[in-house]
Amino acid sequence: MIEKDKLNFFVIGAAKAGTTTVFERLNAREDVYLSPLKEPNYYSSDIDTSKFSPEFKANTRLDLSEYFSTSPLQTLQIGFVRDSREYASLFEPAPSSAILLGECSTSYLWSSAAPSLLKADHPSAQILIMLRNPIDRLFSHYMMARKYGFTKLPLREAVEKDLTHPSPGWGASELFVELGMYSEQINRWKAQFPDSSIKIMLTEDLRSPEKWNELIDWLGLPKDSETNTSLKSKSDANTAGLAKFEGLNRFLTSRGLKHKLGNLIPKGLKRRLVNWYYSSENLPKISVEERKYLMSLYSEEIEKLRKDFGLKVEHWKK
Repeated sequence: MIEKDKLNFFVIGAAKAGTTTVFERLNAREDVYLSPLKEPNYYSSDIDTSKFSPEFKANTRLDLSEYFSTSPLQTLQIGFVRDSREYASLFEPAPSSAILLGECSTSYLWSSAAPSLLKADHPSAQILIMLRNPIDRLFSHYMMARKYGFTKLPLREAVEKDLTHPSPGWGASELFVELGMYSEQINRWKAQFPDSSIKIMLTEDLRSPEKWNELIDWLGLPKDSETNTSLKSKSDANTAGLAKFEGLNRFLTSRGLKHKLGNLIPKGLKRRLVNWYYSSENLPKISVEERKYLMSLYSEEIEKLRKDFGLKVEHWKK
């Protein structure tokens, strides 16, 4: 078991709001140790992996036994760890010099179970919440869903279909709209942790050396001048792209064939095929009509964030 208060830092989301950028920047420091499994989702006990959609299962490594049998543990984006010993092993390699020790699971902000469970184990942890304009977050999420074959529908049709899902949930549906309803999610965390332990940052803040230094100060870390010189060029860790053959991509994903085929291809060839298969050229952009539709869903939420949390998000309505 992880000792109480051994972990002192968690990035809890939101998804598609810059958590990977935060992870990469902080983990490059010698005084920070973050889980090599970037999103272990350990405290989101209300996520039922048995209810994941076929597409989500096909794109997610659910059996982590092979991963945990290797040493040292390799960097992996996402998993759903349920065993306390496996979770503890993620942090065993941490050097004694690490001031900051933690992980970055984007499901924690959405999860109803995570706040109280995490508080019970790590009551003095610092909690970083990354927020992005919910319309831009949703569109980025939608583009990722298209990239990996979860949908091939136009944006509004995909959103409306997801809103009528009979059993919405993490991995079971996309939660396109729900993940951007931040205020209720934030309040769940504020009910467990004092305001001094929670910091809210906007995605656009990642391009500001001043805002980044504010985060570093809040975390009690010494400033790193080298980071400040490259913020603008390294602010977006995840890149968009679409498969050249979306119908085929959707078929391979829904049948679980893409993952199986990937395991048969040598790594060098696989890398070249992936670069060919996904293209970042001429990607679709959100239209004026689509943005207007999404604004009708989020205008009240944006106003809540401004009034209830004092966030400067008026520009999100433009």
